[in-house]
Order: sequence, then structure tokens, then C-alpha cells
Amino acid sequence: MPPATETTQSPPGYRALICITTCERPAYLRRYLPFFARFCARDERFSLLVSLDGPDEETERFCQEWGVPLVVSAEREGVGISKNRALERFPGFDYYFFLEDDVELVDGAVFPAHVELFEASGIHHFSLFAKRKIRNYTEESLVAGRRVVHGFHGSASFNFFSGEGLRQVGGWHPRFAEYRRWGHTEHSYRFYRAGLAPAPFNVAAELTETCIWHIPPAVTRPNLLPADADQIVAPERELIDLELRHVPLQTLSPYSFNEVPFGRLDRLAATLDAGERYPLASPAERRHCRSDYRLWRYRSVESPPRRAAALLGAALAWPGNPRLRDTIKLMVRGG
Repeated sequence: MPPATETTQSPPGYRALICITTCERPAYLRRYLPFFARFCARDERFSLLVSLDGPDEETERFCQEWGVPLVVSAEREGVGISKNRALERFPGFDYYFFLEDDVELVDGAVFPAHVELFEASGIHHFSLFAKRKIRNYTEESLVAGRRVVHGFHGSASFNFFSGEGLRQVGGWHPRFAEYRRWGHTEHSYRFYRAGLAPAPFNVAAELTETCIWHIPPAVTRPNLLPADADQIVAPERELIDLELRHVPLQTLSPYSFNEVPFGRLDRLAATLDAGERYPLASPAERRHCRSDYRLWRYRSVESPPRRAAALLGAALAWPGNPRLRDTIKLMVRGG
């Protein structure tokens, strides 16, 4: 299929912001933030920011102690407004990556790979999430040697945006602040409506295993709102049907920045030097993390003995892991 727009080239010294959005889950930052710190410490094109939705003393102390730039709001208003704060405070980056706090980085090459995909295709917005969530895609294309699937439904776990694309479509809609959730699908549809992407969700399928996709309990209780067959709630579907192409960037409650400069992540990155994958996690958290990591190994390796060893390791680390049960059920069914 043809590119969404004319190919855009960026200078070798581009600047990209990796923003981790979080809310009342400091344990997930302790587990996974060192991997992002190590990547950014090694590649000066990328900067790391945490956007905290609503005050949380433990998260604020952690970021201050380990030299992590942090934006924190006075009120909880959901992940969309949390992203708007990062964009408003730091508007000058060429590219933006927004990741939820439960995403575990395995291979940092996923970040420059998305910049290369943009430069090769002119697609201003890519998403990435677990393979099992790639559904109802309409077509696929080959971009920079990678298979990209295009569809109308997807996840907000990991998203890439060009700075130019965000300036054209604007920020996440403030309507969803009252629910403290949703809004990512409507925002993605704007890229499609504006001709900046061939579909709302564009996924480089071969990159899905560069991260481990965790499924923790939601911080915000599910709202009992009607959803359609595509699992889109009524307020979001109403906005999608309006076919908006631009929503001005808005923030609501006051927010602040901890004034920690970018580029001082060496100390946090160095916690990984001793070889422990989860050096800042508690012992109980570490067992859970290791179990999930070994399940990722089970999915990602092809050798039957190594797959068996990974599955056994996952069971020994955390026998009650719900994803372990799901994996075994799928294996028994031949999936």
C-alpha cells in the first residue's frame, strides 16, 4: 500500500521523548524503569520522563532519589491528560513514545526502529502491544523490511508519534478526565482522519516481543458504561463518530515538574550492572517478575528443550501465576 504521507527525513541528531505514564503504582517503576534508564543512558537521542497522574509520595521520592525527570499533577484525571501534560511541558521533541508503567522493555532497539519506520513510510503514529491483541486488522504492508498490520482497534500500552503529527491532531480529549480512563482510540482515529496514518492502529508485528506485556489490576475501577461490539464505550464512540481531526492540547488541574535534568540516568541504569534483572524489586515482586520473564522466554524461543525449561522456571518462580495457567491451557489446546 502507498505511504500515508510523503516520506519525511529527520536529521541524525533527532530528539525523542520516552514518557512512562503511571498512577499509584511505584512498584512497577521499581521493577521496570531501570531498563528504560539504561537504554536512554546509552543513546543520547532519547530522554526519559515519568508522568504521574495525581500525587503519590512514594513515586515522587523514587524519581527524586534516582534522578528521573517527573511531571506530577494535583489531581487524577486519567492517562490522556497525563500525556497532555508531558506534551505541554516538553513541546520541542521530534518524536514521542508513550508507554504504560506495566510495559517491560526487553530490547531498546524498538525505539529507533519506530523512527526508521516513520522515515520510510511517513506514517506518523504506530502502536505496539501483545500479539494476541492484534485483531480485526484490515490489511498489511511491508515497511523498511518489517511487516506492519493496519486496523481499527488496539491497545494504548506503547505508542509512537511524530511531533509534527501531534501538532496537527492535538492532544487527548479532556472529556475522559471525568472517567480517568479511555480516549486513546479516539486520538488514534484522528491520525487516520487527517491522512497521517493508513489506519488508527499500525503495528510492526515483528517488534511485539521486544517488550513484555504485563496485565496488573487496574488502578481505576471499570465504569459501568455501555460498550459496543468492539469494546469501545459510548462516550468514546460518540467522539469517534464526530470525525474530529484536531483537538487543542489541554490540561486541567495544576501540575509541576521536579526540575531533574534529562540525561542523568547513569545511577539508575547501573543498578542492572550486577546481573540481577530486577534489582530494585522486593523479593516477592522479583519472583513474580521472573515468572513472567520466563513465560516471555517460552514464547520467544524455538528450541523445545529451552521452551520446556522456561515454562518450568516460570512455574517454580510463581506457581500461582494466572498467565501460567492461561499458557498451559493454550498449550494443551495446541495454540
